Amino acid sequence: MVKVKKEGSGQVFKNQTLEIFTRTNPMLHIITYGGAILFFLYLNSIDVKNSILFFLSGMFVWTLMEYILHRYIFHIKYPKFQYMIHGIHHEFPRDKERLLMPPVPGIILLSIIFCLYYLVLRKYTFPFMAGVVFGYMLYTFVHYIIHAWKPISGFKYLWTHHHKHHNPALENTSFGVSSPLWDYIFGTMPPKSSK
Repeated sequence: MVKVKKEGSGQVFKNQTLEIFTRTNPMLHIITYGGAILFFLYLNSIDVKNSILFFLSGMFVWTLMEYILHRYIFHIKYPKFQYMIHGIHHEFPRDKERLLMPPVPGIILLSIIFCLYYLVLRKYTFPFMAGVVFGYMLYTFVHYIIHAWKPISGFKYLWTHHHKHHNPALENTSFGVSSPLWDYIFGTMPPKSSK
């Protein structure tokens, strides 16, 4: 269990060149993943009705992927690997350069996910993946805003839900960032009395 630090920034690699690839910012994030959405839509060849259906399906499927990745990959029981991919965020939750997935590992992961879905969906993969990436971008910006801004009126429940996950005593709860839906379904909601 890492000690939470309110300020500062951790280091993943001793090599400063590699360390650069562990950081990002919102503008680079928009360019990278916004570009991916445009790329998938450009390659789309199916009709508008099905495109919308698969795009929305991709957004919904992303919410489950978000939960699964956060719960089972980001919190994997291999301390060094876990620290590198997510633990550093738990130690330095206000480090704005590590609130979003950096482009290089993000594009590698996106390519793998695309290939897996392409095996099943074929030509429908393009609008579906555009929806997945759009859902991913919504999730990452919710995550960024939760850590970098003060709570927004009407959305405070997102701040409260996610910050419970950063409480070391409740780190096995609240895996949904953009929605608590899958926490309800899989029984990982935090106790109501916890803060």
